[in-house]
Amino acid sequence: MNKFRIAMGVALLCTSALYAQQMPLKRLAVISDVHLMAPSLLQKEGKAFDNYIANDRKMLVESSELLDSVSKHLIAYQPQIIFITGDLTKDGERISHQLLVDRYLKPLKAQGIRIYVVPGNHDVNNPHAKVYNGDNAQRTTTVSAKDFTHIYNDYGYGEALATDPNSLSYVVQLDDKTRLIAVDACRYEDNNFDKDICVTAGRIKPQTMDFIQAEAQKAHKLGMNVIMMMHHGIVSHFKWQDKIMKEYLVNNWKKDAKRLAQMGIKVCFTGHFHAQDISNKYGLTDIETGSTVSYPHPYRLIDVDTDKQTLQIRTEKVESLTSMKDNKETLQQKSERFATSALSGVMETMVPKKVPDEVKKECAQVLGKAYAMHLAGDEHPSADFKSRLKAAVKRLKPYSWKWAFIMNKIGKHLSTDTGVADNNTSINY
Repeated sequence: MNKFRIAMGVALLCTSALYAQQMPLKRLAVISDVHLMAPSLLQKEGKAFDNYIANDRKMLVESSELLDSVSKHLIAYQPQIIFITGDLTKDGERISHQLLVDRYLKPLKAQGIRIYVVPGNHDVNNPHAKVYNGDNAQRTTTVSAKDFTHIYNDYGYGEALATDPNSLSYVVQLDDKTRLIAVDACRYEDNNFDKDICVTAGRIKPQTMDFIQAEAQKAHKLGMNVIMMMHHGIVSHFKWQDKIMKEYLVNNWKKDAKRLAQMGIKVCFTGHFHAQDISNKYGLTDIETGSTVSYPHPYRLIDVDTDKQTLQIRTEKVESLTSMKDNKETLQQKSERFATSALSGVMETMVPKKVPDEVKKECAQVLGKAYAMHLAGDEHPSADFKSRLKAAVKRLKPYSWKWAFIMNKIGKHLSTDTGVADNNTSINY
């Protein structure tokens, strides 16, 4: 028993010494949904890859160049810590995970920057991990949950003070006043290779919620603040999100958000929807960061004041790429067009067949514009947009009163920001 007490005392002293050696947290950066696609996965352009992009409009071919630009700016900013809130790869390909580590995370770590990751719905056990060769697509190696922890051992898991046996969630010490709880809410165990299904939705398992509560209590007893990060949203970011796009929020988000707030967790960094949006419910602020491969290619730089417990957030964007210097379109113009056109397929499948094509097209363009506005954040509809939305709804109404009503509501909700500023603001944690 004496030996055990001595060993525990030594461990506690070593842990205390480790906390004391950590510099106070001053600078933090957040990137999300980098969806890195190893170039070798696209052996030959053709129908197979075109069909994939048509259903999921991300600038995957440019993913490496976009992340090159972000990494360059992060090295110049010199944050102490970077959070990456999931969807690290196109579709969980082992080769894409390894590329992320070798080409980006290791060089950033060599600069003295600590990096913490959490998986997204694309990253683990994914049947969509494929190689594209013209008209054909063939599966390639994905990673298991265990593989994920090994690959990212130096980016959270190897440094963890505690890990959840029921998920890929973990806890790390950021400085002597702050702990991070990185939460895995993905459902990769429900993916189906036979049916080629990768589950988008997420939930916090009851056992994982208990883990979070226990770890939050430990931190608070030590006088520490707790910051959380997770891929899926924990707070709704626009009205009706939990009705029309509920897979971008964790199941039972209201109940979970209330419980987390009661634990004393005030801030959670998220991603998944590819939008720049900050929303607060029940005393919990969900700081959602957009995707580096989607309009407007944002990332967040944050100045931290641990004494005042504030996060001074500002947003930067990738404005241009060398590979596009001779293009007629700028990067921002191309990616906004990508985002806007994403709604065409949605309108085609949702509205009744009797709706004329020109009406569908007009509705898709208007909703696409609202969607792009939401991705950019701080959305405030212009008089021209309001007029276009009203006209499109009026044209749709004779063919379907129901879908005209839905379109009007979605258009207004996506294009109108409420609450906290999305891109540049100050948050208490």
